[in-house]
Amino acid sequence: MITGFNTDIEHDGVVYHVQTEDKGLESPLILSLVYVGGAILAAKRSRYEDLIESGFSEEVLNKRLKRQHQLICAAINAGRINDLKRMGAKVLEEPAVETPVAEAPPVVSDFPVRDTAPLDISFLQKSAPSGSDEAAYTVYDPRRQFPSDEVQLDDGVTLTISNEEDFRAGETYTVRIELADRSGKRQKPLTGIPLSVKILGTSFRPQLYSVKTERSGLASVLATMPTFTSGRAAVLVRAVVRGDTIEVRRVIHPTE
Repeated sequence: MITGFNTDIEHDGVVYHVQTEDKGLESPLILSLVYVGGAILAAKRSRYEDLIESGFSEEVLNKRLKRQHQLICAAINAGRINDLKRMGAKVLEEPAVETPVAEAPPVVSDFPVRDTAPLDISFLQKSAPSGSDEAAYTVYDPRRQFPSDEVQLDDGVTLTISNEEDFRAGETYTVRIELADRSGKRQKPLTGIPLSVKILGTSFRPQLYSVKTERSGLASVLATMPTFTSGRAAVLVRAVVRGDTIEVRRVIHPTE
């Protein structure tokens, strides 16, 4: 059963993070949230008691879930940001519904939406077995190793988080990133490539940043890691190069 979708969309230089999830039969609600930089910009709630009364169908629920998510994504792509803000203002005035943080693989190519994927935080909850062909999968695939500070695709594109120190909760860091092409005899920097930087965890809401690589193939983001004492967290960096997605992560250690 699909429990939700999670997608990144870029419009006019701003990255919007759309999260839609099913709250479950005990609270029959489809909840969509639109984040910008970790703050909630808009929200939409759709109850489905009618579906339960008429005979519950997972297939019908999944179609509603996907349709609501796609409509919000389409609104962002169409530039209807103010409409979403007005919709969100009405929803956020209603009694709050607790929304656990969950993150899943956004599927993007230079940021426009191509598809969506089920919400999944298993990559933060356990390590994956080794021995897999890491280049064939995005960073969220459960067959990939965790953590990793450098990832290389089959065509030689390499994405690296180059900080030597460990990331720890509550501390501020300049996250240093390098994107290069190592397919030839000499390494070539990849310039002007958009990077999506996310700080994700099982006990706090995501922080989202967008930056481009400079002429040297380097980029940096100044970020304060959220304070947490339990659960798992990581910094994830994603780039799309020549139509292929490459992602790398660095674990964030909790406050002792």
